[in-house]
Amino acid sequence: MRRLPVIAVLVILSACSDPLGSVGRLTDVDVADINVVAAALPEPEETAREGFLGTSAAQGAVPDAVSDVEGAIEPAQASEPVQAGGFLRGLINRAANADPAAAIAADVAKSQSEPVVIETTPTTSAAAAEQEQAKVELAALREPTGQQDEPASKTRRGGLFGGAAKKKDAPRTGPDTRDVPFGTTLAFGEIARVCEARGKSLGTKIDTSGRRGFTLYDSKHGIRDKRTYYVTGFGDNCPRQFTAANALFGTPSFYELIRFSPAGDHLPYAATDKAYDKVKSKLCSAGKNKPCGAKIGKMDDEAAFISAYEYHEHNDKWKEFFVHDGKVLASAVKR
Repeated sequence: MRRLPVIAVLVILSACSDPLGSVGRLTDVDVADINVVAAALPEPEETAREGFLGTSAAQGAVPDAVSDVEGAIEPAQASEPVQAGGFLRGLINRAANADPAAAIAADVAKSQSEPVVIETTPTTSAAAAEQEQAKVELAALREPTGQQDEPASKTRRGGLFGGAAKKKDAPRTGPDTRDVPFGTTLAFGEIARVCEARGKSLGTKIDTSGRRGFTLYDSKHGIRDKRTYYVTGFGDNCPRQFTAANALFGTPSFYELIRFSPAGDHLPYAATDKAYDKVKSKLCSAGKNKPCGAKIGKMDDEAAFISAYEYHEHNDKWKEFFVHDGKVLASAVKR
């Protein structure tokens, strides 16, 4: 037998083997269709992996979002093939290709077109104005007929025991019509009302007169000079004051004892005497030149004379005040 050379044997063996046998052929590989439009809805498993898009809250918005993506992808297919990755990758690609400057301009235009609502807190003046408006409205409700409320002094209280209407303070026509602050010093012979003295210390009580409760106070008892005297027991509960070096009460019974005596014919007849005769005529039914009589005790209970002396000693005249039923009826200078 004829032997072949070694080189010939190697050539034959290499010719019989396939050098690309282990390399896969292109026809054997499954290639995805790149012309498929990625507008189809994702599978439930895929949406579940994407979080919110797989929930029930996003189910109503998915069809609109899919249609928007289809419109955005179709014109882009001519320039760039759609990469595989599903619905979410298409949204990412769209956001990456967006123009930041255009997005900012759109946001600015939107903010300028929408109305801006600014919440403010009312200031103090605004709150005060609202309160005044509320008061006006309340007053309108209280006065539907346009009539104003009557003063408290004219208002009647209803009910079985309501009583009569409250009266205003009657105008004072006596010598004490003047009102002065507490601590005022009057000239000798003047008398005034001082309501501010109520509840304050008036000095030393030196005399009282009648059941009416007239009381005389000396503001600086013990000195010999002129000072303020106070008298209480009036109907308005306001003390009266006058200036004197000495003062004292005189009862109607003592006054009649002097006046209707023989010495009384020489006494002056002044304004205080006239006022006394009017009161005596009503209470005692007695004439001008007649004493009160049996009812003199009632006069002592309701009336009094106040004698004020300018000096502590040697007075040739004095000031006399006549008070009755809580009022100062008259004053006069006596000699």
